[in-house]
Amino acid sequence: MTKLRFFVNALSIGVLIMAASAIASAQATRTWVSGVGDDANPCSRTAPCKTFAGAISKTAIGGEIDCLDPGGFGQVTITKSITIDGCCISSILGTSGSAININVASGNVNDPKRRVTIRHLTIQGVDQGSKGINVIAASMVFIENCFIQNFTQEGVNASLAESGTYVSIKDTNITNCATGVNITTTTGFDLASLEKVRIEKMTGNGLNIGVHGHAHVRDSFIVNNGADGVSMAGGVTDGTANLESTFVASNGSAGIRNGGTGSIIDISNTSIMQNGTGIASSSGAAGGGVNSHGNNMISGNAAPGTTPNGVGQQ
Repeated sequence: MTKLRFFVNALSIGVLIMAASAIASAQATRTWVSGVGDDANPCSRTAPCKTFAGAISKTAIGGEIDCLDPGGFGQVTITKSITIDGCCISSILGTSGSAININVASGNVNDPKRRVTIRHLTIQGVDQGSKGINVIAASMVFIENCFIQNFTQEGVNASLAESGTYVSIKDTNITNCATGVNITTTTGFDLASLEKVRIEKMTGNGLNIGVHGHAHVRDSFIVNNGADGVSMAGGVTDGTANLESTFVASNGSAGIRNGGTGSIIDISNTSIMQNGTGIASSSGAAGGGVNSHGNNMISGNAAPGTTPNGVGQQ
């Protein structure tokens, strides 16, 4: 009887090990989706899935989902480190809620298992979806070569509850949303980096920096937005923004607004033109406010607003 029980226990352990191995082997480091795929497939190149949601469960942590052809691959919630590459510029149609939710369980902000990359996607809200990319929790998020348009709230929203998250947006167009990019957190220090980004035709602010938010902007266009081009809210006392070689023009309210005493916006090689107000600052030359490095073009605004510290051209 003892030998029989030992045999049964050993057999059970062996079955569990084989089952765990089978589950692990089912998750590939690279999976594929296609407009003619099927989510019942293993998401291999020869048997692709139909949607990103179908492929993500079959993709290992740190793996990549690639598109075999252009198509619409559905909304997706990301809860682990992963890269989604549209390859041929594929699309997500987000007609309700957020097209992409990124919510990787909280932990070490340097953990590579909490990094997410979104690349080569058209993300379309058709004036019904709320947010294009909604970052809830992650260590790093990289958004590259994307078109995000027609959402009722933010194109990219990073409203975070942890400190140290880094959101990088590069070579991306954001158009026809309520707010282009929003960065804010309830604690600590979170950073958004924008390079070669176009934020156009928002009904509200182009770039919105909330509590504990920090932004670096380079070689970008923030134009034709209904409210402010770059806006630091009045309650933000520790925010920062640095603008280098950026064009801020034809925004309905201020080109650049710093409403929070204690927050600082630095501008260099930046043109601020044809806005409702050029620069709106609560503190101006008395401290904080907006600092100019003496090489900016601030011209043609309906009201010049506050003269920045170290102003170059007004």
